[in-house]
Amino acid sequence: MREIQARNAAAHALEDARRDVLQSQIAASNAQERARTQIILRDLNTGVVSGPVVLRDSNAPRAIDDTARADADFNAAMAHLERLTQEALDQSNARMRAIRPASEPKR
Repeated sequence: MREIQARNAAAHALEDARRDVLQSQIAASNAQERARTQIILRDLNTGVVSGPVVLRDSNAPRAIDDTARADADFNAAMAHLERLTQEALDQSNARMRAIRPASEPKR
């Protein structure tokens, strides 16, 4: 019995080690992707200011100019999605209510 417990404990320790290695690999991959994205964005921003077509007196556009507007757009999109979901649920409920149970007598 102790051998089985020791074997199980060793298997769990090995699995924990594998999981730690995998998490480290994922973290390294994420860091590489972030660095690659930063390089691409820096190059794009440089291209806007000093590229073949230079926009005079302009800075590189920011990803989100107005966070309040972005939040409002997001909230509006979520409200629209909620309305669509509710409409689909109402239609589904109406179809389910239209189905008569087999135990209900025919009229």
